[in-house]
Amino acid sequence: MATHVISRRIQLIIQFINDKPYPSKSELINYLAEKDLVFDARTVERDLERIRSDFGLEITYSKLNSGYFIDESKSVKVESFFKFLELVSLADIFSKSLKNSNKMLEYVSFDDSKLFKGVENLRTILLAISQQRKLLFNHLNFEINTVKPYEITPFLLKEFENRWYVIGVPDGKNDIRTFGIDRLSEISVGKNATLKKTSFNGQLKIYDNIIGLYTNDKTPVKVRLYINEFHVKYMKSLPLHHSQIIHPKDDKGFHFVDFYLIPNYEFKTLILKMGDYAEVIEPLNLRSEIISMLKATLERYQ
Repeated sequence: MATHVISRRIQLIIQFINDKPYPSKSELINYLAEKDLVFDARTVERDLERIRSDFGLEITYSKLNSGYFIDESKSVKVESFFKFLELVSLADIFSKSLKNSNKMLEYVSFDDSKLFKGVENLRTILLAISQQRKLLFNHLNFEINTVKPYEITPFLLKEFENRWYVIGVPDGKNDIRTFGIDRLSEISVGKNATLKKTSFNGQLKIYDNIIGLYTNDKTPVKVRLYINEFHVKYMKSLPLHHSQIIHPKDDKGFHFVDFYLIPNYEFKTLILKMGDYAEVIEPLNLRSEIISMLKATLERYQ
């Protein structure tokens, strides 16, 4: 029980500091009290230290602003951490609700993912990554319908469109590969890995510059879209990419929206999904490519 209370308290502290600009220690204590968690200043200080050491979030006191903030330059990937925190919070909510009522799932509608395989392997993959050990599995290639054994050094778990992927370097190779966990079988943790993640940071950084999983390009570029106010509301609530910058609305009711990324297939697909709500302004080669894709689609219907 104590572990659960500490976990919830730490979640609340992190979320409060992220949501409220520069809260003071007294504001933190008052906020926790509102959530029926009454603790003194020393306990909060210990929690802040634990957040730094256990979660890699550098929460710093700003004398200029008389309050705390998350120093992103010294922290782990903050966006990924809050996605993880969201998943933990949702799991906690559903767990409590199921204990209180076995009818809870009648009130919730999920995307149909009952046929998705491999979720049960997430724990094994995370164990291999955290312990810096190799991962062994058989991989099914959908394209040529063959099964091949692999032994890899895993570095990263990535989720995209409700599917999970493990990213790592196969034995004997020098390049990272991506494997959908729904295509893995006979999975197990192997020996200690000799490859270090730091040696592949340059390759792994590519995932910060793309939407999705794949690209043949390596250099991100500035992309400017011209988007209707209606669709911008959705982009404000759920950004397409962490580099997204939304500019003020013009007199036509549209916004310029800038990105700094590699415009791969998944990004182009998102642009096409927006239909006539969006227009590519730059770069010109991306604008031309989207025009060609739209023309090809129209020709199919003719």
